[in-house]
Amino acid sequence: ARHLAEGRAAYGPHDPMPQHDLPLSCLTVAVAAREGRLADARAELARTLRAGFPPGTQRYAWPLLLEAAAAEADARALPAAREGRDDVLDSVFEAIRRLTTNAPVWLAHEQWVRAELHRARGLSAPDAWSRAVTAFEPLGRPYDLARVRYRLAESLLADGGEDDRARATELLRLAHAVARHLGARPLSEAAGALARRARLPLVPATAAATAADEDPADALGLTSRERDVLRLVAAGHTNRRIAQELFISPKTASVHVSNILGKLGVAGRGEAAALAHRLGLFPAETLLPGPAG
Repeated sequence: ARHLAEGRAAYGPHDPMPQHDLPLSCLTVAVAAREGRLADARAELARTLRAGFPPGTQRYAWPLLLEAAAAEADARALPAAREGRDDVLDSVFEAIRRLTTNAPVWLAHEQWVRAELHRARGLSAPDAWSRAVTAFEPLGRPYDLARVRYRLAESLLADGGEDDRARATELLRLAHAVARHLGARPLSEAAGALARRARLPLVPATAAATAADEDPADALGLTSRERDVLRLVAAGHTNRRIAQELFISPKTASVHVSNILGKLGVAGRGEAAALAHRLGLFPAETLLPGPAG
């Protein structure tokens, strides 16, 4: 919303160039839809469609149509969204016809928007999503490919076949891995949530077994003694208590703690303890609380 406000202030109605106006319209639709203002999203789409898409503006027009179709699909369960939905979807469909080109990237977007239109009408349409995935696979656009793979997995699970579940599992693993790599948290969380609802493992059993056999402390470069010290740090013990537990001097304990902080890349004992817990470095050990220090 802040980005949109800054864009409007920078360009505004005095500079209605399509390379400025269309991206701002796309963002307006997206923000309005996510804030639950579907009527405002529809009004912005209608305004833009009335103005039309000048030649050569596919790179701005397709994302706008995609946001509009996805907004209708996401709001499908809302009773208030029913009135006027068919008109909006028909207007998007007509815009598709005017925008269609032979450029692979825009043909892929066309398949994507068409699949979203199916979703907006309440159809799972795995064939439509499969065409979108196939179109994006050779384009080198990992985020877009991860998004359509997620939707294909969702549509396959809605159909409910056992073969579909196997394919959906692989699609979700790919989408989830790419989303995490790119830092695309909403997509990563959505893929994880869908996998949990469908009871699908995002990590193959062989990989999980291999990971379980590995000691994460080894990957951090911790020595055996440093691991012992970190275990006591994670339990909240002071250097003096650590020294007593390990039969070393407090000064030696302090040196070990400093080395551990450096290897973990953290600023203090609290962060080191939190990281140890988050990574599950001591899952089978009971960490008794002790005084901080």
